[in-house]
Amino acid sequence: MTVPCVSFRSQLKKRCLLYPQRSFSALKSATRTATPPSTSKASTTSGQASATTSSNASRKSSIKTKKKAKKALAATDSTEAQLKQIESMMNMANTSNLFPTMDMWGTKLVTLDVEIPRDASLRMLFTNPSAFWHATQHNFSNWLKNTFSMYTIAKARAFTGVNHDFRFSHLFLPRTWRQLGNVTSHSSASWLAPIRRIAMDNYLAIGRAIADKDEATLKALTTADHATKVNKIVRTRKPGEVWQWKVLSDVSDKALFQEKSSTIVSIRSGEVYVAKEPPKRGNRLVIHALVKFETTQELKVFTKQGQPVVAKSTEPHNVVEYLVLEKVGWYDNTWQVRDQIYK
Repeated sequence: MTVPCVSFRSQLKKRCLLYPQRSFSALKSATRTATPPSTSKASTTSGQASATTSSNASRKSSIKTKKKAKKALAATDSTEAQLKQIESMMNMANTSNLFPTMDMWGTKLVTLDVEIPRDASLRMLFTNPSAFWHATQHNFSNWLKNTFSMYTIAKARAFTGVNHDFRFSHLFLPRTWRQLGNVTSHSSASWLAPIRRIAMDNYLAIGRAIADKDEATLKALTTADHATKVNKIVRTRKPGEVWQWKVLSDVSDKALFQEKSSTIVSIRSGEVYVAKEPPKRGNRLVIHALVKFETTQELKVFTKQGQPVVAKSTEPHNVVEYLVLEKVGWYDNTWQVRDQIYK
């Protein structure tokens, strides 16, 4: 059998065709373009970190944007509410003549910023200087507001029971400032003396009405909100009890204008009736006066059979109360108790 003779040259040519060799330049370029496994992992990790950082930043920015949007909405809502309130007031002013029997300005009001004076004795200056200065600032602020409110009332000639023709030139008189700057005066010549008399009379009438369950008197001498509070005391009382309430202090005119049984400690006034035309009666003001009542009281409780109910509350005791009295200038009614403030 004859074996074919294949030359070495032909074998080398065949091998080169089946397994082509790559040149050095080709290998070099392939090494540059190929990414090793470790490099790909590092790039993946760095990509994840950058993605996390960017997501956190976007989340914070979205939260800030939402907060700004909420603030803008709140500001817009408050502005719109104020504009609606002004618009409704203007409509009320323009249509007040169309409804002569309706009080367009008798809206529900909050209690004005009447304040109880703080104790600022000279002894406190040495024992507690910080509290002394805070009390002094508080009392001075209250005095300024009292004086300005007194001027507003005098200018509107709205002092109850005082026929005083106040003019701007009166501000240059010392006696005018003694009136404007001294709301706590117990003098019978004070512009607030008639109000103190009315306040004490109404205070006594309200106390007797609570004891007698006289809701009609309570309705006449208190505002709606305070009447609700007082009527709760009347209605939650035991049905079989009879109350007898009495003030043992001297509350006559002579004692009232000498002792401190009732003292006006703070007064505020504001022009609430803002229609173009003035009211048919009275003035445009709403006045709130904070009155301090300091009396000795006695409350006796009996059963229906007339037997006394023994209790500590039935013994005579000193009572200090701060009541806010209100006078609406265009109403033909008396001063009403609208709130009680606690020290």
